[in-house]
Amino acid sequence: MSTPILEVSSLNLSFTTYGRRAQVLHDVSLSVSKGERVALIGQSGSGKTVTMRAIIGTLPMPPANIESGSISFEGRDLLNLTKPERNRIKGTGISIVLQDPLLSFNPVLTIGRQMDDILRYAEIRLGQRQSASQRKALILKTLNKVQLPQGVQIFDAYPMMLSGGMRQRVLIAMALLNKPRLLIADEPGTALDVTTQKEILNLLNKLVKDEELSLLLITHDLGVVREISDRVYVMERGHIVEANTNEEIFSNPVHPYTQKLMACVPALYGERVREVKNDQPGRPKIQVAAITKDFTQRSGFFKRTWSSVRAVNSVNLEIESGDVFGIAGESGSGKTTLAKMLLGLHLPSSGQIKIDGRPINDFSDAKEFRKLIQIVYQNPGSSLNPKRTVTQQLAVPLTFTNHSKASIMTRTAELLEMVDLPPSYASMYPHELSGGQKQRVAIARALSVNPKILVLDEPTSALDVLIQNTVIDLLLKLRQELDLTYVFISHDLSLMRNFCNRVAIMFRGEICEQGLTRDVFANPKHAYTRALLSSIPVISEREERLKPKITTAERQAVLASSTALT
Repeated sequence: MSTPILEVSSLNLSFTTYGRRAQVLHDVSLSVSKGERVALIGQSGSGKTVTMRAIIGTLPMPPANIESGSISFEGRDLLNLTKPERNRIKGTGISIVLQDPLLSFNPVLTIGRQMDDILRYAEIRLGQRQSASQRKALILKTLNKVQLPQGVQIFDAYPMMLSGGMRQRVLIAMALLNKPRLLIADEPGTALDVTTQKEILNLLNKLVKDEELSLLLITHDLGVVREISDRVYVMERGHIVEANTNEEIFSNPVHPYTQKLMACVPALYGERVREVKNDQPGRPKIQVAAITKDFTQRSGFFKRTWSSVRAVNSVNLEIESGDVFGIAGESGSGKTTLAKMLLGLHLPSSGQIKIDGRPINDFSDAKEFRKLIQIVYQNPGSSLNPKRTVTQQLAVPLTFTNHSKASIMTRTAELLEMVDLPPSYASMYPHELSGGQKQRVAIARALSVNPKILVLDEPTSALDVLIQNTVIDLLLKLRQELDLTYVFISHDLSLMRNFCNRVAIMFRGEICEQGLTRDVFANPKHAYTRALLSSIPVISEREERLKPKITTAERQAVLASSTALT
C-alpha cells in the first residue's frame, strides 16, 4: 500500500456540555491511500460523522475537544495548522458530499450561482483570479464530468427543478470544482431510490479512477459498501472494532458487532428471507378503481403559460384487511401522490377510492375518517414538533377527537407501553431521543386514535439497519395485536421482500406489476421491476447471482426518466 494521503492516529475526542464530559471517540485510527476507496461503517451514534467532521475541521470547539491523537493530510498535521491554513485545504485538498442533496442547496439561488460562489471563495483563499466566463466554462466542464451534459440548462436551473439524482450529481460536481485529492461521501445514496443510487455509485467509482481521487465513504448501508469499497473500518460506540479488506469483512466478519450488522441486513434472496403472510384475509379494506391525478403547473413570468402533468394514471388496487401491501418505485413514480389520495389529502382527477367499502368523499366528518386511516412519515425528526414533549405530541390527535384530559394521560401511558418505550419518556423532547425512539413516538401518535389502516411512507429510510430491524419487528407485532392493515411506501425492495405479503411496482404513474411478494421477486415480468431488483446492493455473492439479469438496452430505457429536468 502506498503512503496514506489521510491518516488518523489514536484520536480521542470528547464533548463537554453543562459541565459534563462525554468521550465520543476512543483511540480511532484509520488511513486512506491515494486512489483507494475506504468505507467507515456503523450504526447511528457510533461516531462516524464526528470522525468526518474532525477530519474536515467543522466541529464546534468547544464543546468538542480533541484530547489526543493526530490527523494528517498529505503529510501535514491538520490539528497544528492555523485556521486560514486549514480553510485553504477545504474544497481544494479535501471535499465533502453531504447526505441530503436538497438540504445542501440554497433554494433561492440558481445552480450556476452557487457553483460560481464556490470557485470565487476558493480564489480568495488561494489568491487566484479567473474571469466570469472562465469560471462558467469550468463549471460546465465539471457538470459534464458527472454525466450531466445539459450543463447550460442546469446552470440556470434552481434546485427544486432537478430530480434527486441530478441534485446529487451537482453536489459531486461542486465537490470536484477545485480539484481535491480526497473526497468524503457522507451517506451519498441514502435519500435516493435504488436505480438512482446505482448510478451515483457507478459515477463515484468512475471519478476515483478518472480524477485520481481517494474516497472515504461514510455509511450504514452495507450493500453499498460491498459494491464500492476496497477496505472497511467498522465503528461501534466511538471505537474501531474491526478493519479489513472488503472481501474479508463480508466473507468472514470477526467481531460480534460486525456479525450483528450483517445479520440485520434484510435479505433479497436466500435462507434468511422472512415470509410475511396474511392468514386471515377479510373483505377489501382499500379499493382503488382507475384513479388518475393531474397537476397543473405554471411557467413563465411576464407571459404565464399553463400545462398539465399526469402524476398517477389509471391505477387499480385492492388491499385486503390484514395485508402488508408494498408500493415500490423510484422517486417521481407516483407513490407519494397515490398515498396522499388514499389519505384524502389529494382528490383524484378521475376514478374512485373506497375505504372500508365507502367512497372517500362520503366521509363528511374528518374526525371519522382520521380514526380510520393514519400515516407514519419518513423522517421522525421532521414529523415531530421540536417544542413539544412526547406526551404533548401524542395528545394532539386525541384532543382533535375530543378526548378528555384524564383519558389523554391514560391513553398516552398505554401508547408508550404499546411501542416499547418506558413511561419516563413521556416528558422528553424529540432532541433527547434516538432516531429509532423518535420513530416509535411517531408510530404511537398514528395509533393514538385506534385506526385500522396505517400508511407507512418510507418509515425506516432514515434509520440504520439495527434500528430499522427493531422498528419493523414492532410494526409486525402491532399488526397482529391490533388487526392493522399496512400500506408500505418504499424504494427499498430488500426490506419490502421481508415485510410485505403483497407488492405493487409503480413506474411513471402506473402500476406495471403487482402480486404476491414472493412471486414478483422470484419471477419479475416487467423490465422496470427487473431493473429495480438488479440495482439493489446486496452483501453476498450468492444473492448477487440470484438477482435478475437485465440488458444494457433495457436498463438505459428504464433509467431515461432520471436524466431529465423535472
